[in-house]
Amino acid sequence: MDDATAAFVGSAANKTYYRLILDMLWPEGHGIPGPHVSQAELREAIDAARQAEGKKPYVDPFRRMRELQGEEGFTSIIKEGVKYQMTSLEVTAKREPRAKPPPKMWERIKAKADFRCSHCGQQEPDVKLSPDHRQPRARGGSNDEENWQPLCEQCNNLKSSACQGCNMNCMTCSWAYPETYKPISIADDNKVQIQRAAEKRGVHQSDLVNQILREHFNSSR
Repeated sequence: MDDATAAFVGSAANKTYYRLILDMLWPEGHGIPGPHVSQAELREAIDAARQAEGKKPYVDPFRRMRELQGEEGFTSIIKEGVKYQMTSLEVTAKREPRAKPPPKMWERIKAKADFRCSHCGQQEPDVKLSPDHRQPRARGGSNDEENWQPLCEQCNNLKSSACQGCNMNCMTCSWAYPETYKPISIADDNKVQIQRAAEKRGVHQSDLVNQILREHFNSSR
């Protein structure tokens, strides 16, 4: 385990959290598989470590866990409900370290987005923007300029969670291309009408909305 942790590819700031998580999943003197560790216990431990460093709690502390399972190769860590467990000491090949756009490119990317989060629209300096791969590297995304977007910390964490296990087409994803595929907002009064109509017809609300849209576009041809 020491050999694996010594070769962490993540940032120096995150290595402390990786080690903390692994110590909880495989405490000294415990065999394998390790104990079941709840999300609440992990959150509490990570928040305590950040507080000791004078930092605020993470919005999504489990991002460090996903990095361990992904970039760091600890695929033997499994999740069952709200608990994690290390089932073996096998560590797979580590991924290429996370990349960042060069400073000048990053300024161009932010300027193109008017220094706003591409998803929620909050603007610097009210939020801190960070570079995000529109199409994740695990899905073949590149480090080219067009594959980067600025996201605030909260949206970046939410997108990371949404990408886990997702097999949908990144090119039409509202997280990857929010300027084009941002989720459609339906007024509350229309939601009520859709719900009533769907219940009356005995169909799902989504099916009814798509039927209405198809009929509309077919009639307008």
